[in-house]
Amino acid sequence: MEHVIEVNHLRKSFGSHEVLKDVHFTADKGEVTCIIGASGSGKSTLLRCINLLEIPDGGEVLFHGENIQSGKFSLPQYHARVGMVFQQFNLFNNLTVLKNCMLGQMKVLGRSAQESEQNAMRFLEKVGMAQYIHAKPKQLSGGQKQRVAIARALAMDPEVLLFDEPTSALDPEMVGEVLSVMQDLARTGLTMLVVTHEMGFAREVAHDVVFMDDGVITERGAPEQVLLHPQTPRLKEFLAKVL
Repeated sequence: MEHVIEVNHLRKSFGSHEVLKDVHFTADKGEVTCIIGASGSGKSTLLRCINLLEIPDGGEVLFHGENIQSGKFSLPQYHARVGMVFQQFNLFNNLTVLKNCMLGQMKVLGRSAQESEQNAMRFLEKVGMAQYIHAKPKQLSGGQKQRVAIARALAMDPEVLLFDEPTSALDPEMVGEVLSVMQDLARTGLTMLVVTHEMGFAREVAHDVVFMDDGVITERGAPEQVLLHPQTPRLKEFLAKVL
């Protein structure tokens, strides 16, 4: 398998608090990797370092074998190729749904308004939000906002999509609609890294499950191996709480 993303000896501290301690990790083309673990274990920080929203203190992140901090990548172009869907949606509240999905394409990818609109519509249809194109984010439910955020990320034609707990800010009845969109995406062969508390999703959709504890990866493997046959006391304890 081709490693799209490779993380070597990654370290990150905030003040005296070491959040990532020598993390090693690969994500393969077309695969879904779910990252699980208790709050504060370093999962979101790992994603933010992969996307350079946080600058690592040590180690390296490779994208197709190239160090992303080598200066070869422009940050906006890299963010287009490695997109991110956030817990809190991060939509522009003053723009309509359609404009939210067009802006990045025009600014970063240099697409015309017409092409950006066609592309935005394609993905808004895909996530079931085409009838809301003139709405502003404040008129939408949390689940609808998150589906728009996913369409916006997809409209940039990313190679990899990072999801940082995409359902944790949603009401329980909204969670299913976002997870079903993500399941459909997984079937298209998009490379996805998903930080999640949704173990059912991890079990059904992931090729690989990574368990993080206190800034390190302590277990990794196929879902049935990690979720059904945990090896360490810490993972057993974690799964007993969440399953």
